[in-house]
Amino acid sequence: MALSTRLFNAVLVASACAITPARAQDLFDSIRAAAAEQPAGYVFVSDRVTDTALIPLARDARAAGFTIVVNGFWGDLAATRQRVARINEACCGKNGAHWQVNPLLFQRYQVTAVPSFVLAVGPGNAPTDFAKVTGEMSVANALKTFAQQSRLPPVRRAAAVAYKRAFATQ
Repeated sequence: MALSTRLFNAVLVASACAITPARAQDLFDSIRAAAAEQPAGYVFVSDRVTDTALIPLARDARAAGFTIVVNGFWGDLAATRQRVARINEACCGKNGAHWQVNPLLFQRYQVTAVPSFVLAVGPGNAPTDFAKVTGEMSVANALKTFAQQSRLPPVRRAAAVAYKRAFATQ
């Protein structure tokens, strides 16, 4: 099972079972530690982002291997699943983007505005573990920004690799 799917399921279970915040954080930390060696890309969105804007973000996120993160359910679980399915179908057919409902990532990376893009190269929220850019742009433009402007060499390298792999032929 893909890491993002496991994390999405863990967050859903934690939400459904009303696990205490400390216990949910422990669960998140154990899953995150397993993936600390690989850079991770995230697109943070909310229910206020229109489907018209989400469809190209989902297409780009899928191409770049980013995960789309929402802070909470859009209405309820069924409504969230329906909207995600509709967006994925519109952007990518049967191979849609990966999604997470994960308020802990919003806290970890101090996301207060959407869309925000995070490229994490370490396991935590230390200044050397990630870079973030916020604003209405494509994932490709966020990767260009990271590759050209980040003060962190691992972020610059990871962004350049992800951009080349996903967008260099377009």
